[in-house]
Amino acid sequence: MLLDKLSVEAQKRVKESPLSKREIIRRLGTSPSQLYRILDTTFYGKTVDQILKLFHVLQCEVEVKVTPRSA
Repeated sequence: MLLDKLSVEAQKRVKESPLSKREIIRRLGTSPSQLYRILDTTFYGKTVDQILKLFHVLQCEVEVKVTPRSA
């Protein structure tokens, strides 16, 4: 669920970014196909680390909050 939410937000941020996709790929040090896999909400082979690196390139901060469940 977390990867899905992060992927949707990453898609939005990539569209809004002044950086071209080619520049994002260069800064990530990856291939175009890998960027598209990271952005694909149906691809589950990606890692949280890959998404966090993408957000770093896009100059975004990510906060993860953990709270106890209510009984």
